[in-house]
Amino acid sequence: MKSQASKRFGKIYSFLIYLFLYIPILVLIIFSFNESKLNATWTGFSLKWYKSLFNNYSIMEAMKSSLIVAFASTIISVILGTLTAIGMYKYKFKGKSVIDSILFFPLIIPEIVMGIAMLSFFSVFKISTGLTTLIIAHVTFSISYVVIVVKTRLEGFDKSIEEAAMDLGATPFETFTKVTLPIISPGIVSGALLAFTLSLDDVIISFFVAGPGSNTLPLKVFSMVKFGVTPEINALSTILLVFTLVLVVVMEAINSNKIKNKRFIAIILCSIMCVVFIGGGAFSKLNSKNAAKAELNIFNWSEYLPQSVIDKFEENYNIKVNYNTFSSNEEMLAKIMAGGSQFDLVVASDYMVEVLIKQNLIQPINKDNIPNLKTIDKDVLNLPFDEGNKYSVPYMWGDACIAVDTSKVDFPIKSYSDLWNPKLKNSIVVLDDQRVIIGMALKKLGYSINETDPSALYKAKEELIKLRPNIKAYDSDSPKTLLVNGEAKVGFVWGAEASLAKRENKNITAVVPTEGIILQQDNFTIPKSAKNAKAAEQFINFILEPEISAEISKEFPYANPNTAAYPYMNQDILNDIAVYPPKEAVRKGEHLKDIGQAVQYFDNYWTEIKSNK
Repeated sequence: MKSQASKRFGKIYSFLIYLFLYIPILVLIIFSFNESKLNATWTGFSLKWYKSLFNNYSIMEAMKSSLIVAFASTIISVILGTLTAIGMYKYKFKGKSVIDSILFFPLIIPEIVMGIAMLSFFSVFKISTGLTTLIIAHVTFSISYVVIVVKTRLEGFDKSIEEAAMDLGATPFETFTKVTLPIISPGIVSGALLAFTLSLDDVIISFFVAGPGSNTLPLKVFSMVKFGVTPEINALSTILLVFTLVLVVVMEAINSNKIKNKRFIAIILCSIMCVVFIGGGAFSKLNSKNAAKAELNIFNWSEYLPQSVIDKFEENYNIKVNYNTFSSNEEMLAKIMAGGSQFDLVVASDYMVEVLIKQNLIQPINKDNIPNLKTIDKDVLNLPFDEGNKYSVPYMWGDACIAVDTSKVDFPIKSYSDLWNPKLKNSIVVLDDQRVIIGMALKKLGYSINETDPSALYKAKEELIKLRPNIKAYDSDSPKTLLVNGEAKVGFVWGAEASLAKRENKNITAVVPTEGIILQQDNFTIPKSAKNAKAAEQFINFILEPEISAEISKEFPYANPNTAAYPYMNQDILNDIAVYPPKEAVRKGEHLKDIGQAVQYFDNYWTEIKSNK
C-alpha cells in the first residue's frame, strides 16, 4: 500500500512539475488562435493571425534569416566541433590543456562582451555586418557546445573497435567513417540540436553583428514588444515550436534506430534546407527589389513604420530599403559606437540626439532636399537638444500621461501627487524607465525632470520608495494590457498606450498632470558614416508627404508633427488629449536632456527603488 501511495504521489508530483513548466507554452499556443489582438482576454477562435503572419513581410524575412543562419552555423559548428573533439581526445600535444580551457571561453564570457568584441573585430578588418558575420559569430559560440557534447560521448568509446577494423584491412578514413562516426553519432546529433537551438534563440550577440537587411527573428520579436506581443507572434512561436519538436523527434528516432531508412530522412532534411535557402525568396519580393539601383539602410524602433510605407517608397524611388530595429536608445547607441553603423538613417529620441551630436556620430541634414519640412508644427522644432534642427527632423512625438479607469477609482486624479493616495495600493502600472519615473517624482517636488542636484535626486528617490506599495507593475512594453484587463486601476504611461487602452476599455480616461508633462520626441538623424545621405533625405521628405504621414499615424497613434497630415487623419485621434495634449501643456512640458555623469545617480537610485520591499 505504501509503495502504491508513493508511486501515486510520484506521478502527481511529476504531473505538477510538467504543468508548471509547460502551461506558459500551452497558453501561448491557445492565444495564437484568439480573435482579439490583445492577449488579455479570450474573445473567440480565429486563424486570422496565422494568415496575417504569412502576409507580414518583415517577420517572414526575419524568420528566413534566422533559419539560414541556424542551419549554416550548425553545419559548420558540427564539422569543426566534431573534428576538434576527436583530435583533443585521441592525441597528446603541448598546450593541449590550454586549448581545452580556451574552448570553454564562449560559455563563460558574458554575451554582451562577446557581441561587442565580435563587432569590434569585424569593424577593424572592415568586414560589413550581415548574414556572413551572423554565421561566423554563431559558429564562434556554438562550436564549444558541440565539442563538449561530442567529447562526453567519446569518453566511453572503446578504441579496440577501431583497432579491430584496421586489423581487418580498413583504412584510417574507412575506420573513421564506418566505425567511429556511427558510434559517436548520438553525441554529434545532440551537439547539432543544441547548436541549432542556441543559434535560433540568440538575441544579444546577434544584435551587435547583424547588419542592414539581416534582422533575425529573436531581434524582430524582442523589438516588437514596444507595442506588446500580439497573437501574430504567438502564431509564429507555435509554428517554430512544432517545427522544433518534429526535428527533435526525428533525430531521436534516428539515434534509437527506430527509423531504418535514414537516407529518406536525410532527403527530407535537405528538402527543408532547400525551402529555407531557396523558397524563402517567395517572401523577398525579389522581382521588385533586384531592379533597385540603390539601397537605403534604416535603423528604427520596431512597430513604428508600416511596411506599406516602405513599399511605396521603394516603388516611387527605385531604392531598396533595408530595415533594422532596436528596442532602446541605449541599444542603438551601443551598436553605433562599437563600430556597427552601416546605416543611412537612424531614429533617435530627444536626449539621444544630443548625445549623438556630442559624440560626433551624426552629420548635418541638407534641408534643401526636404521641402516638406515647412509643414512641421513649429512647436516641435528648434528644441534645446538640437536648436535650429541642424542634425535632426521630427518624426513622432508624445507625452507621458496618467490613464485612469473611472469605474474602479472613486476619487478625482489630477496630478502626480494623487498617485500616492493609499486607496491605489497595488493598482498602478508605471513605465519601467528610470529617467521618466524619477522625473515624475522630481516634478511632484517642484524640480525639473533634468535636475542633477544629488539632494533633489535623493528626495525623489525617497518619494518613489513611498509610492512603491501602490505600484503593481513596472512595464514599458505593453502597460495598456494591465489597464484593459482590469488588473491596474491607474497607469502612468505613454500617451499612445493610453489611447490604445481607451479603445478597448471605454472607462479609461487620460489625465494631463497639473505639475507639467514629460515630453518625448523621436527624430530622423543621418550618421556620419552614411553612404547614401541623399536617399535618407529623400525618405524623410517622403515621410512628410501628408497622405503618407497620415498613413503612419493611422497604424501607430503617436502624435504627428506634420500639420499637413491632419486633414487626412481621424478627428477622434486629433482630439484625444492622450495623444495630443493641450498646446499650453506642451509649451510648459519638458523633454529629457543628456545629463552626463549624473546618470549614475539615476542608475543607483533606480536599483534601490525597484528592490525596496
